[in-house]
Amino acid sequence: MNKVRGSLNSEVLSVREREVMLLAAKGLANKVIARDLNVAEGTVKLHLHRVYQKLGIKSRFALAVRVGNLPPKPTGKRPTPIRPLVK
Repeated sequence: MNKVRGSLNSEVLSVREREVMLLAAKGLANKVIARDLNVAEGTVKLHLHRVYQKLGIKSRFALAVRVGNLPPKPTGKRPTPIRPLVK
């Protein structure tokens, strides 16, 4: 098994690390992930630390970008402002 940094290859991460990674990339808090997976919050933190090391990243944002939940860079377009309803 060849472990390559910066990859999402299933060979790089354990099954549990992938589960934690996907939940964290969705924006769930460590406490919620721990409850959902029936593990301690410290275990979630350990899994995330290992995921970050294996993927060569340093933040949840980078994790979300890597997983594909967020665009890798801003589009440069401003969002359309929401106008209040006037009665």
